[in-house]
Amino acid sequence: MLFESLNQFNKAKHLLIENGGDIESALGTLKNDPDFKTLSEGQLRLSLAELNEGLGERIINFLGGAFGGDISKIRTVLSQMREQELKFNREEFQIYNEFYSLLQDKKQLEKDKNNPDFSGLSKDITSGMNALNTRMKELTKIHNEIFDALEEKIKGLVGDNKRKKRYFNAQRATDVLETKNDRYEKIKAVTAKSSQRSKDLEEFFGVDVDDTKKQAQAAAAAAQKQVNNLTGGSSPTGNFSYTESPEKELHQRLETIRGTPGGFVALRRDLEKLQYDIEDAIMAPEFSTYSEERKKALHNLYLEREKLAKELERAYVKIT
Repeated sequence: MLFESLNQFNKAKHLLIENGGDIESALGTLKNDPDFKTLSEGQLRLSLAELNEGLGERIINFLGGAFGGDISKIRTVLSQMREQELKFNREEFQIYNEFYSLLQDKKQLEKDKNNPDFSGLSKDITSGMNALNTRMKELTKIHNEIFDALEEKIKGLVGDNKRKKRYFNAQRATDVLETKNDRYEKIKAVTAKSSQRSKDLEEFFGVDVDDTKKQAQAAAAAAQKQVNNLTGGSSPTGNFSYTESPEKELHQRLETIRGTPGGFVALRRDLEKLQYDIEDAIMAPEFSTYSEERKKALHNLYLEREKLAKELERAYVKIT
């Protein structure tokens, strides 16, 4: 190989990986790089060809265009899906709160039927409730349209790649678990004052509190199944050994985060970065060659990170 320095080698390697092994694309970039001015175009092309062969098609395909180039895009769409569902939950919760406020006004007005403005006030309340019903329908319509677009985007990114599908399904299932639980907790809270509130909600909006609970429970089972599919087994039990790389370093980072006092935003950011790195370790080609003990250890790290993230979220909600 004709590279004259470690710096040249590393630059060329990273560029090949980013370009999915496209030698001509890498050549077009590097021949204008001052660090490669000592090499002729022919020497540079030969060096890139040798390096590309050394990296191997499997690594290039995994880290480059076949997967790595899309992983950040998949994560972006996953984040957009999660945020859209949480946004829907917040707006739905607000509509229901306004609905109960109008119901309270209606009950108070019915106690004062001799009020000279009774007819006008009654019409205003009815109009307000109908407006809420329209808002709810519009909110649902817009939400569904956004999700249709996001799902189409995911189809294009995932395609027929089984590895990408497993990754997307696992992360999406854990996000759905979070958003379904969030919706159930909000609806449970807004109907908590009386059983009549649940009946009113179902009669006017067609929303059943028990159904939202069942959806959250189903999401929990689905999330566990998809995580098992990703990691290649059922929920691990027993003691785990984190003596080899990368699980050793990942476990150390998890414990550091667990023992670090700090703000919610900073800790959540660290946990998200750790999540991505654990997922990358599970998705790496060499994962299939690991012993069952190592696979279970990485699987457990994935679940422990999820558990810590939920604990952090609950603690933050209590404070605010």
